[in-house]
Amino acid sequence: MFFGALIFAPWAYGGTTATSIVVINWLIGASLLLWAVELAINRRKPNIPLTLVLICAVLCLIGAWMLFNAKAIYDPEFGTFVRMANFSQGAPGSLDYALSAAWMVRGALLLLSILFVVDLSQDDKALIQLWAAIVISGGSIALLGLLQKATGAHAILWQTPVGYSGGNFFATYYYHANAGAFLNLILPFTAGFAVRAFGTPGGSGVRSLWLTIFLLSLAAVAANTSRMAQLIGALIIVALVIRFGARVVRGFSRSEKNVMLAGAAAVLFVMYAIGRSSHLEEPIHRWEKLSDQISADARWSVSRIALHTLPDAGLLGSGPGTFRAVFPAFNRAAEHPLPGQWRFLHEDYLQTVIEWGWIGSAFWGALFFGGIGVAVLSLRRQNALRRSQKSGVSGQKSLRGNQVGQWNWRRRVVLPSAFVALVGVALHALVDFPLQIESIQLYVAACLGLCWGSAVWKVESRK
Repeated sequence: MFFGALIFAPWAYGGTTATSIVVINWLIGASLLLWAVELAINRRKPNIPLTLVLICAVLCLIGAWMLFNAKAIYDPEFGTFVRMANFSQGAPGSLDYALSAAWMVRGALLLLSILFVVDLSQDDKALIQLWAAIVISGGSIALLGLLQKATGAHAILWQTPVGYSGGNFFATYYYHANAGAFLNLILPFTAGFAVRAFGTPGGSGVRSLWLTIFLLSLAAVAANTSRMAQLIGALIIVALVIRFGARVVRGFSRSEKNVMLAGAAAVLFVMYAIGRSSHLEEPIHRWEKLSDQISADARWSVSRIALHTLPDAGLLGSGPGTFRAVFPAFNRAAEHPLPGQWRFLHEDYLQTVIEWGWIGSAFWGALFFGGIGVAVLSLRRQNALRRSQKSGVSGQKSLRGNQVGQWNWRRRVVLPSAFVALVGVALHALVDFPLQIESIQLYVAACLGLCWGSAVWKVESRK
């Protein structure tokens, strides 16, 4: 059920429509319910880091309090707030009960999904299935996007074009930058699966499949017209080469290295052919216009307005998901108001502070960047363990004090993939709103589950 949610979410317009959000929530909720039933039947207690449980619990409590003490409901038609009877007028409370309630349903499900993936990732078979679901889903979205580029589609293939916005969509995403953020999330996993396929015994057909999906993902990042996504994609490739390049090359014999060089030349030719058929000149032209567009981009102006609102954010903010309700008032009060409506701020960190305040933002930061930190510590611990085993010394402890052994191949590859994916989306969140899109949120939750779960991973079979 959870793997179904992972595959469905990007295909359902990335979770950007009301209907798709509801269906994704039901899929996640059903998988979590089945997880709870499994735990009850087997009388099993999941092994989850206590720090992670506490962070998730605090975030749920903050959101619940903001709902319980909600002060108003925003009426978008008239642009006014309708006051509600609440518990304490002097205490923080959401400024839009309806938006916060909808957001907290999704937020609670995503937080529980992190705990679920932590538990899931400790099973070797389930870990590879999760990894495969991410790769297959991402590869299918990349293929659709390339097909649309190759055919010059003016809308998502199964939709009727209404005017032409200049190709601001990609695959199933209405906004190309969201598609780019999603592709960068799955790119490290597709590369990792290709590396693993060549590092473990297997048929040539399987290796070709995973290599093809990686090439499709790489080509899709290049064909997407989001400049930030392309820049981050290039940084991801550099990071992956640094992490896996030397190890892969060392695993080949002299003759295999010659074959690899010939294969690399063939891959470059295929990439060139894909780029030609996918109108790769479009993103190139966008880069040529960068100097003219960057100063006129309204996202910098809206971010400046948001910066001036931070002193009013308070400890708990205006309430989860309320940015679209509170920003119009800030915009009108600004020295130079901006035209149009802003559903999201093109800066996820500022939007988080506005909605969650300083305390809530601190816990979201602890959840996100804490997961990245746990992954780094786990990888360093594994490197130290490998060095100690080579020198004849044994016995390393996990972050929770449990004796662990050296991980198998899949864990040594999937964790750096999750780490790189999270760093990529963290960079993208500086200039866009990937962390507000449910499909991306779901994949980020899966990555965080892998990173936090690495603290309690134990030695498994060496496949």
